[in-house]
Amino acid sequence: MDKETKSFLIKATSVLLILVAIGILSWSYLTYRQAQNIINPERTISFSAEGKVFAKPDIARLTFSVITQGEKAESVQKENNEKMTAALTFIKQQGVKENDIKTTTYNLSPQYDYSWCRDKDEKDFYVSCPPKIIGYTLTQGVEVKIRDFDKINEIVGGLTQAGANDISNVSFEIEDLEDYKNQARIEAIKKAEARAKLFSQETSIKLGKILGISETNAGYP
Repeated sequence: MDKETKSFLIKATSVLLILVAIGILSWSYLTYRQAQNIINPERTISFSAEGKVFAKPDIARLTFSVITQGEKAESVQKENNEKMTAALTFIKQQGVKENDIKTTTYNLSPQYDYSWCRDKDEKDFYVSCPPKIIGYTLTQGVEVKIRDFDKINEIVGGLTQAGANDISNVSFEIEDLEDYKNQARIEAIKKAEARAKLFSQETSIKLGKILGISETNAGYP
């Protein structure tokens, strides 16, 4: 074996040994870290806080209906539509926009007569008569958003004169809650962070990055 071949073999063997050593060290370190994770699993601590935001309602919502009864469906529809048109005209005259008016119900239903009748052959014997349509009832319902609260009493009082014969209770709501929810979220996060920092200052525990945030909605009146 000449010197060049011998030198090449020595270098190749050295490189191979180095690679084997690196592989063994990498495997050993990985095994060590896995063992550490089993013995000392990652520890977390949770902090909770509540954020509150108070806001005034900005819309009032009410639903009114026009209910009409009659013998013929055509006449019932005509009368009902005339009264509803008058009611909607009155609503718009109070400053309510078209986008804040929505039809919620349109129901035309027959009225049946289920009364008992006497058998022609037997004077004292009563039988059940087959149901008979004796008329129709049409109900149209409309939902209205009122943004000017000073108009509420005037609208509720004027609707009956305009033809509405069923008005539900007025409810007060906040149309867009997301901005107020975000304010509550920010307040809750700041309170939780302050508690975590105080806990860290009074103990030997060091704070790391936030691993997760969860929230629950308590509802609103």
